[in-house]
Amino acid sequence: MKRMSCLKSDNIKELKTMKQALIVLIFVTSTAFSQKIQLPATTQHTLENGLSVILMEYKKVPVIHFRMVVRGGSALDSTGLDGVAAMATSLMREGTETRTSTDIANAIDFIGGSLSVSAGADYCAATAEVLKKDLATGLDLFADVILHPSFPKAEIDRDRKQRLANLEGLKEEPSSVASIVFKKNAYGNHPYGRQSMGTKASLDAITRDDLAGFYKTVFIPNNATLVVVGDFASAEMLDKIKATFGTWQKGEKLDISIAPPTMLQGRRVVLVNKSDATQTQMVFGNTGIDIKNPDYFAIQVANTIFGSGFTSRLVDELRVKRSLTYGVRSGFSASLYGGTYSISTFTKNATVNEMIDAMLNEIKKYRANGATAEELKKGQNYVAGSFARGLQSPEALAARLTDIEIYGFPKNHLETYVQKLKAVTLDDVHRVAQKYFLLDDLLIVLVSPAEETSPKVKTYGTVNIVELQDAIQ
Repeated sequence: MKRMSCLKSDNIKELKTMKQALIVLIFVTSTAFSQKIQLPATTQHTLENGLSVILMEYKKVPVIHFRMVVRGGSALDSTGLDGVAAMATSLMREGTETRTSTDIANAIDFIGGSLSVSAGADYCAATAEVLKKDLATGLDLFADVILHPSFPKAEIDRDRKQRLANLEGLKEEPSSVASIVFKKNAYGNHPYGRQSMGTKASLDAITRDDLAGFYKTVFIPNNATLVVVGDFASAEMLDKIKATFGTWQKGEKLDISIAPPTMLQGRRVVLVNKSDATQTQMVFGNTGIDIKNPDYFAIQVANTIFGSGFTSRLVDELRVKRSLTYGVRSGFSASLYGGTYSISTFTKNATVNEMIDAMLNEIKKYRANGATAEELKKGQNYVAGSFARGLQSPEALAARLTDIEIYGFPKNHLETYVQKLKAVTLDDVHRVAQKYFLLDDLLIVLVSPAEETSPKVKTYGTVNIVELQDAIQ
């Protein structure tokens, strides 16, 4: 056992060393603004069962990353069964037809690798990363959790219990409460508005048949894309994938079509009563854009100027000048069929009105005047630099490549990303500020003592008070 422990430790250290070496995957010129993205070539194949396979060789370090995505995620959860997608994918790693949860954990830990399955709104993803020398073990484990999950009763009960405990714990996290309540109220009855982690009622109601049914519906090869990035020869890797996944049986592919969410009209305030809160957590916003919106790049730059990063207008006004908060951030969360626009921050209960007034004033000024040439350049550089840094590992590249497939981006999406940012003009920033940075149609979610805060915020819209125990169901 001592020898095995040493081997495990050595593998983990080696993989960590390899990851630290992954810093030259892309080549950039001297400034982020002028950089040109140059990526290794990819090859794409489709197996007879419909599985799409994308291979990218990257031989700087002996690491291989697998990422498989299937279309359909938590947005497919049935009404009253919130959490099926999240629970099903989590449990895929907790037991197969031939391995227990402990077997899987020990096997992947011993080689110092990683293995996970998770659900997003639009898709589910299974990932694995191993050293090249451990490819056989890593691929076998990766395939086993995808092809042969068994959903053991004991693991279902354990997962259910943990999720219920997590729901209770979230009530003591004002930022989480505000985010969940904002999402529910912004989306309303739209599938994106469901509590993807599950509710107390849905977690109690979910059965093994529900979990297995979700898995069988979406985890089929003709609904899946497998991306492999790392140190391998493409022809050999393709042979291994065919041998591993070639007998996976086709299924009936879902025709997934979800209507875009409706934008809220007017201002409304949802006040979550947390009587012991000494600070008020806030989220402002509305529904926003889908990920293929033609204004996507202009919005990224405009939002960076306004509320993303340490030099944004919101940080400068609300933190630096007024000392109303330690942190404030705006953002657009974009998915396949829609998204949200939101501004998140917190302040002392005594300064709630000052914060809201200052926030609304900053939106008003941005909509009226747009940005300066200096802000535009700084915003473009910041987004371009963040994008480039986000491509510096096989894991990150695999995620970007699967996004291209899931969202139907152009094949040259990554290579042309920076050029599209550079093409954004001051007029574009002003136009999207007026169109998407809303002022009159706003949902304002507050987590605060209702007795103290309710009288202060009535001037901003109709106030709906929600008790904390009802905010996260």
